[in-house]
Amino acid sequence: MENISLLSSFLKMIFALAIVLGILIGVMYFVKNFMNRSSVSTEGQNLINVLSSRYLGPKSSIILVEVMEQVIVVGISGQQMTPLARIDDPLTVAKMKARQSSASLSPFTGDTLSKLLSWANMPGNKKSGKSGK
Repeated sequence: MENISLLSSFLKMIFALAIVLGILIGVMYFVKNFMNRSSVSTEGQNLINVLSSRYLGPKSSIILVEVMEQVIVVGISGQQMTPLARIDDPLTVAKMKARQSSASLSPFTGDTLSKLLSWANMPGNKKSGKSGK
């Protein structure tokens, strides 16, 4: 009789755990969908775009943010965000966008690819059965 009681307690615990996990997954799904709603945009584009970011050190980086045809250079630390510069020149902004789009199309630049190829062709990296006599 004790085995039946133990089994029913175990099944009740598993059922309760399944309900709690189901509720948790449902809440996570709702929050994810609620947070990913698109904001107001002009001509199908976002109003704020992060063009580039560079890690400087622990909890510090610099990012280029495009806000309505202006580029703002922002310094980010662990405690605050500070605007460092503003780029209003349309020609410079267009060059940055072109550079960003070309960089996003090809993850390997020519320089990186040539370094990888030279490393692969180094004599020390080749494994051959012949001795160097």
